[in-house]
Amino acid sequence: MSHTTLPWSKSDSLSYRPELEGLRAVASLLVATFHIWLGRVSGGVDIFFIIAGFLTTATLLSHFSRHGRVRVGAFLLRIGGRLFPAAAVVLLAVAVATPILLITPQWKQVFTEIVASALFVENWQLIAAGADYLAQDNFHSPVQNFWAMSVQGQFYVLWAFVFVIVGLVCGALKSSRLRLPLAIAAVSVVILSSFAFALISVRDDQPAAYYNTFARAWEFGLGSLAAMILPRVTIPMMVRTVIGWIGILGVLTTGFIFDAGGQFPGVAALWPTVSALMVFAAGTGGRTRFGADRVLGSAPLVWIGGLSYGLYLWHWPILIFFTEVTGHRPGLPQGLAIILGAAALAWLTKRFVETPLLRSRDLVPTGRSARWRATAPVAMILIPLLAGTAVLGSLQTLTSRDLEQSRAAAAEGTPCFGGPALLSDECPTDWVSSSPAFDVGEDRSVIEESTCRTPTTGYEVRECSFGVIGADVRVVLIGNSHSASLFPAIEAMALENGWQLDVFYKSGCVFSAAPRKSDNAQLRESCGEWSKRVRDEIAARPPYLFAFNSYSALESVFVNGDGVASDSAGIKGFRKIWAPIIANGTTIVAFSDNPKLPSNEAIGCAYRPGSVETCGANEADVMRSDNLMIQAATGYKGSIPIDLTQFYCKDGRCPLVIGGVKVLRDRGHITATFARTLAPFIQSELDKANSVG
Repeated sequence: MSHTTLPWSKSDSLSYRPELEGLRAVASLLVATFHIWLGRVSGGVDIFFIIAGFLTTATLLSHFSRHGRVRVGAFLLRIGGRLFPAAAVVLLAVAVATPILLITPQWKQVFTEIVASALFVENWQLIAAGADYLAQDNFHSPVQNFWAMSVQGQFYVLWAFVFVIVGLVCGALKSSRLRLPLAIAAVSVVILSSFAFALISVRDDQPAAYYNTFARAWEFGLGSLAAMILPRVTIPMMVRTVIGWIGILGVLTTGFIFDAGGQFPGVAALWPTVSALMVFAAGTGGRTRFGADRVLGSAPLVWIGGLSYGLYLWHWPILIFFTEVTGHRPGLPQGLAIILGAAALAWLTKRFVETPLLRSRDLVPTGRSARWRATAPVAMILIPLLAGTAVLGSLQTLTSRDLEQSRAAAAEGTPCFGGPALLSDECPTDWVSSSPAFDVGEDRSVIEESTCRTPTTGYEVRECSFGVIGADVRVVLIGNSHSASLFPAIEAMALENGWQLDVFYKSGCVFSAAPRKSDNAQLRESCGEWSKRVRDEIAARPPYLFAFNSYSALESVFVNGDGVASDSAGIKGFRKIWAPIIANGTTIVAFSDNPKLPSNEAIGCAYRPGSVETCGANEADVMRSDNLMIQAATGYKGSIPIDLTQFYCKDGRCPLVIGGVKVLRDRGHITATFARTLAPFIQSELDKANSVG
């Protein structure tokens, strides 16, 4: 992924290091291998970052020795000339392929990320969207891998600023000898500050920390520090040989030892970064006779290292397009074909785009033509930026009109529109034109895009209010995204009845006193603490009329105090968390869960001609028959179970289009339009329960 920042020569502050090209080759192949076959993070990107810090710092130091200062414009322009052409080609290729290979609900996300990638802010776009790297429930755009390029681009600007400050201070003190000590001190401060921030961020919101430039800066800083210190340290050859091989072993094992996607860039990220530093140290002072640096500096690995940037850029979109079109991850032969295809495209991009542009830029040394040739490679990034912006504008207009029509139809309460159609024999069974027609991914609950959401590993209790604010009668909705998906129905009832609706929503967290088996320690701790805080908050208030609750049932396996899977523990966990709320006078309303598909691709049939009529799944595969929340509420005083299964499935089959409405917006969450059609039934069930009570 990382690209050689500037051409290196013997006159640079550090001599050419072929083993770094080889290390880059290893890192790029690790990234591709883990993405394609394992669906995990390898730590390869962290190695790219530390190499970038090493090379960039050497380049900035050479500015001091050659020019007495950092020439920021020349530095950034040359980096842009290196990075932008290949990035522009890949982004344009994805823009062309997206309407051909992907379904319409995926277009907006892809083009939004194309624009973000062209601006080198893809990492911040993913943070804003709440993306979880490699999370299985999410659609990953073909340009999501540009997050790392964005972080690296921002790093170049940050590092140029740091070294400009160092130069200004030295200039004010009239001492060039202080440049290196001040640079080391400044970089050390960045490392310590960034690492401390990373530790806090990983604890509070790891998915966001993963993409955060400030949580990643310490990795670049370690490489930078190595560039300033290692050339001034003498290490015996035997020691360099040993640590070089230890470093390579560390690089190769990172993805197997750590859940890099769920733990980085915290303490665990020290494993690949320190391993890379060992490789740097092994090659400092000349090649070792039997060392890893000699192997890494071999011609084949150096050649692959020269293609590593393009290989990183190309392998991910090819993988995503393959997965979305075929509906499954690649096997061994398909995966090898993806790597070879990415390598071929990387070579073609370098041969016919990057190299000619860079060469033509250097042909004319002075004058207006030289300035044009220097800026032309940078200007290439404007093409996908402008194209993506234009497409986004059109998509937004079309999607807004589509959603407005769908939600208006749902609000009318037509008996054959949406969920109720499955209950009536009088509704047409061949109704396949469905709402929303264009982008089901945008048909989501309002609270999922608001500030109400507590992040996956967060502890903070966030609250939002809807409906009739200040009303005497209040209801509350609690839980994870499966509860949030029912918000449109609950909000409609609140507006109809004059209720205030409060919301407590945390991603990936079941509102229960029992932990889930699949949750890691950090998620268990944050979810358990958040659930207790919400419970105590609600129990301390005047009673609500209803507390609505649902959860992701199909894949939720709860464990008891001994860590053993137990349905009984799950039922007890629900009742334990509800008990103080019920004791305070609030009635718990427990909903069954919606279907959950095996993959995001399965939902695409609702958009593909000729497949809508048979679009659906077997109930046994996508629904849990023994819903633990329903069991917990059944016969438990102060709670009302509402089983919505009849609106999702009939005769053992769960259609993805019911009553002209698309049921799911992704593999496991219902559309806002479909949820809104459930409001009359939920109200009816509550009325029945109140009349009985």
